[in-house]
Formats: sequence, C-alpha cells, structure tokens
Amino acid sequence: MMKAILGKTLWLLFALAMLTFLLAPVVFTAVYSLGESRYFQFPPQAWSLQWYGAFLRAEKFREALVTSAILAAVVTPLCLLMALPTAHALARYRFAGQRWIDALVLSPLIVPGVITGVALLSLFRILHQDIGLVRMSVAMLVVCFPYALRALAANYQGVDPATEEAARDLGYGPLRTWWTITLPQLRTGLLAAAVFVFVEVIDNFSVNVFLVDLHSNTLPIAAYQHIRDVDDPLVAVMSTLLSLLSVLMVLGFSRMLGLERMFKRP
Repeated sequence: MMKAILGKTLWLLFALAMLTFLLAPVVFTAVYSLGESRYFQFPPQAWSLQWYGAFLRAEKFREALVTSAILAAVVTPLCLLMALPTAHALARYRFAGQRWIDALVLSPLIVPGVITGVALLSLFRILHQDIGLVRMSVAMLVVCFPYALRALAANYQGVDPATEEAARDLGYGPLRTWWTITLPQLRTGLLAAAVFVFVEVIDNFSVNVFLVDLHSNTLPIAAYQHIRDVDDPLVAVMSTLLSLLSVLMVLGFSRMLGLERMFKRP
C-alpha cells in the first residue's frame, strides 16, 4: 500500500515538475509583456498594457502579421487538399513502391530547415522567382505537407472500409461514397492537420528566413530583427498573443469535438 502511494506521489511530482518546466517560459514572457518597465523585472513594479498598444502600432509587426496571416490562409487549405487524396491512396490502395513513396513524402520531416531553405533559395534563383510570399508559400507547402498527411493517414486507420463497401452496395458511386461516408469521419483528422499546418506556418523561421524579401516579413523574422537591435517587451507581447491564440484554438476544438476525441480514432 505504501509503495503504491509513494509511486503515485512520485509520478505526480514528476508531472508537476514537467508542467512547470514547460509553462514557466510562457508565464515569464506574459509577465514581461505586462510590465511597465522596458527591462524585465519580476515581479513587475507596475502593470501596464502600454507595450500591447506599442506592438499594435508598430508598422513592421502589423505588416508581418498580415504576411503571416495570408501565408497561413493560403498554405493551410492547399495542404489539406493535397493531403486528402494522398492519404486516401496510401490507406485504400496497394501498389508497387508504396513504402518508398510514403518515405519520400515524409522526408521533409527529417531534413533540417536550414538545408531546405538553402535548397529552395537556389531553386527559386534558377527559376528567377523573387516574390517572397510566393517562395514562402511553396516552401511551407513542402514543409507542412507531411504533418497534414500523417494526421489524415492516422485518421484513415480508424475509418472502417466496410461502411464504404456498404454504401457502394446500396448504389453509391466512389465519389459519392467518399463524400458522404468517408469525409465526415475524417473531421478530427482534418482539424488536427489544419492546426499542425497553421502553427508551423506561423512559427517557421529556419526555412522562411532564406526566402523573404523586403516586402514580406513573417512574425518570427520580424521578431528576430527587432530583438537583435532593440531590448524591449514587444517580442514578449507577440509571443503572449500567439500563445493566447493557441489556447483559444484548443478551447474551440474542445467545444466542437472534445480534446479526447481529437486524438482518438473515430
């Protein structure tokens, strides 16, 4: 009995320690963004939202926010449209070289971002493509596609092929079967894939830093350029707002599906 209680206590302490380790940077960043002082003080001598106003008034951050939002709005649906048929083909068909194709599709996950960025920069120079937003859109499709594919492929494993066969036996064609029977069961996978892609697009630095131009900075690159030259809480404000956005997304999906269902097979 004592061993069981001791074991549970140790696991609880370990979980609390890991939670503290993970959340401490977020908490300190939020505290820094709410302090009145330009330099970090803990606890702050006075609380203020002045740096949030300064962040919203900063033209370079507003432009970076617009660029990041456009990039996410373009890449996220395109990634899902590319990943859906690919996941269906890999899950429902067997063909020669399937394992090699699967490994090739997932290869961007294991290639360092710096290498991907440099390689794409060289490719775009050969193609004489110098529009930063176009270059980053293509790069993010390459980088984010494996995330979307993995989420949907995992979801496909929980879709019973018997339901599709039953629909076809009732006279449904392949497209109508997929649209009315299969696609609704992929809702959790689509949402998970959209979250993974959205977060990666907003957060990516190592690839996009090679592909931006003077008119298309993203938030991480703008933050790097700012913190390199200026010591103030504006980057902490940006980090806090992005963390808040992530929390709101999780809460929204929790209300729609339940957190436990997002990571379970349908």
